[in-house]
Amino acid sequence: MITLQKTGSFFVGGRGVNVRGEAPYRVTLSSTSTRDYDPNGTYWIEAAYVQYFLQASPQYAVPLVLMHGGGLTGAMWEDTPDGRPGWLQRLLEAGVSVYVVDNVERGRAGFCALDGVWPDRPLSRSDEESAKIYRFGYESHRFPLDAMQGLSAQTVPRWPGTRALQRQALIDVVRRIGPCALLGFSQGGGLVFDAADAARDLVRACVALEPHGVPASFDAGLPGTPALVVFGDFIEEDDAWRAHAARASGSIEAWNAAGGEGVRVDLPALGMRGNTHMMMMDENSDDVLRVVLDWLDRCAGMRLMR
Repeated sequence: MITLQKTGSFFVGGRGVNVRGEAPYRVTLSSTSTRDYDPNGTYWIEAAYVQYFLQASPQYAVPLVLMHGGGLTGAMWEDTPDGRPGWLQRLLEAGVSVYVVDNVERGRAGFCALDGVWPDRPLSRSDEESAKIYRFGYESHRFPLDAMQGLSAQTVPRWPGTRALQRQALIDVVRRIGPCALLGFSQGGGLVFDAADAARDLVRACVALEPHGVPASFDAGLPGTPALVVFGDFIEEDDAWRAHAARASGSIEAWNAAGGEGVRVDLPALGMRGNTHMMMMDENSDDVLRVVLDWLDRCAGMRLMR
């Protein structure tokens, strides 16, 4: 049974943009509403949205912040595409208080629809690109491919040039929440390392699932912050993923040299075969989460004794 003390949400960061000199035009909003629309004025953009679920009796000393990957939103942590409970549900069942982020230009954070404010074009991900990047082409993969449509439906456009905005937004989220642990996926995995580095006094642990964009070096003085990087199967069979994994290993070495305590875990080495990039949606997603929770349990001061 899940017993929550509170649920809620908030927005963090952003900036105002003023539009001038644009001509009003006529818009039809419904079968009974047509009016003149004036696009001039002030708009608030580049905020992050955060939804939280706070336990009545938390089993962990700090909450866990979930950071989605590229082209995805916080919905990726909810039910899996084939209808099984997702990691959000399982974390709440385990007594973890959870904050779920929709970062700048994703999901409920919203994107900037004003011409010329963001210089690059949005990218959308096709099913074919997803299958390649997510390693669905291997015969023994464990993603529920019959439910691929459920993954495609939650894929959203992304803007390549917003990474610095997303980095700062996650740092601002951490400073708003206070002491916490971070869990990020893919692009979000790089961002959680950025945030853990920038907010060293607040981040108690950092988990990255098949990350990219992790810094190659860190300034000395990390306060022993534990970090876990997790990779699934078929990494060595794919040139791009082999390179991502090698860079992540180098980043872990740099993290440790700066005073952190990082480790890389490859699921096949634990006897878990077939995991794709979308390990939180794979058929054995509960087992993968167990690896993460067992590691968190071993982090000093993380698990509360009741």
